[in-house]
Amino acid sequence: MATDGPGCDPLFADQAIVDGREVRVFRCDWGWCVKRGEAVGRSRNLVSAFEEALAVRLSPTAMRAVVDLLDRDLTEQHERTGRTAAATVALPADATL
Repeated sequence: MATDGPGCDPLFADQAIVDGREVRVFRCDWGWCVKRGEAVGRSRNLVSAFEEALAVRLSPTAMRAVVDLLDRDLTEQHERTGRTAAATVALPADATL
């Protein structure tokens, strides 16, 4: 599998630094793809895709990076369409707040 893209025609692509590691994030019609080097996480759940790619539970700092990325995604959607942009954010069942 090529590591350049997410394996889809992404609706959104961005990069973020999470716990000192650069990751590439893609929003596809089927969900999220997160890549860090050769590691890839794919899920309908953004947090799950991050955790799969990073192979760790996200720290509060990393969660902030994910929220900031989601903010950029929704802002871009809103500016492009002029309509309300929405996303469903679901925490994994074992998440604690």
